[in-house]
Amino acid sequence: MIKSKNFWLGAILLACIPILILDISLHYMSWQKEVREQLIYAVQNVYNFSKEQKAEILDKAFENNKVLTWLIAIKSVLCLVFLFVGIYLLRLYVKKEKPPVFKPVITGISLGIAFLAIKFLWTLEMNNAPGARFLTINANETSFQSIISNNFKGKVVYADFWGTTCGPCLAEFANFTHPLKAKYKSNNNIAYLYISRGNRYIWKQQIEKYQVDGYHLFLEDKEYDNLYHNALNNDTATVLMPHYLIVDKGGKVAIKDARSPSDRDLLFAQLNKYLDER
Repeated sequence: MIKSKNFWLGAILLACIPILILDISLHYMSWQKEVREQLIYAVQNVYNFSKEQKAEILDKAFENNKVLTWLIAIKSVLCLVFLFVGIYLLRLYVKKEKPPVFKPVITGISLGIAFLAIKFLWTLEMNNAPGARFLTINANETSFQSIISNNFKGKVVYADFWGTTCGPCLAEFANFTHPLKAKYKSNNNIAYLYISRGNRYIWKQQIEKYQVDGYHLFLEDKEYDNLYHNALNNDTATVLMPHYLIVDKGGKVAIKDARSPSDRDLLFAQLNKYLDER
C-alpha cells in the first residue's frame, strides 16, 4: 500500500481528468444539438414555426450557449490545472520515495478506471427527472400491443419514438413537450410513452435534462425497429425519428402518424377526439 500523500493527491487529480474530458465531450455534443441545430431550425424555418415558437427556440438556444460555453471552458481549465498539479505532486513523490515504476503506475491506472466506472454507473442508475418511470421488457418482446395492455389500460397514450442524439427529437423536448403536458396536467386519462434508441449512457441524462415525465423504454437498434414496425403494423415502414402515435382508450393504435408537440393546435384536436370518448 502506497502511503505517500503526494502520490494519492496527484493520482486522484490525474484520475479526474478522463471524467472531465468525458463531460466536455458530452457538453460539446449538447452544444451541437441544443445551440447550433436549434439556430438552424429556427433560421431556416425547418418546421414552419410561428414567430412565437421561433422566439422561444432562440431564447433557449442563446441561454444554452452561455451555459454550455462556460461549462466547457471551466472544465477545460480544470483539466490543465489537474494535469500540471498532479504531475508536480507525483514528481515530488518519486523524488522523495524513489519507488519502483510498476506499482505506482498500476495503482494510478486502476484508480482512473475505478473513477470512470463509478461515473458510468452513477449516470446509468441515477435519475432526477420527477415523474419519469422506466419500463423493461423481455429481449424478444416485439408486441407494441402488449406494452400498452400491460401498462396503460383505459388510457389514451401519446407514444413518442425518439433517439438520444436526434436533433429534432430533442428540439421537441426542449421547446414544446412541457406546454403539451401543461395542457393536460389535470387529465388523468392520458399517458405518455417514450421509446428510445441510441446511446444508453446518455439516455437518462437526456430525460433528466429535459425533465421528460412519463413512461420510458430504451431498446437496442434491432429491438427498436421491430417494435416500431409492430406498432405501425408495417414491416417495411421507414423508421423515422421522432415519430408519434396515439392509442385510444381501448388499446388500439388510432393514429399511426400523429402530430408532434410543436403542432400544438392540431395535436390537441387529435388527442381531444380520443380523450372525449367514453
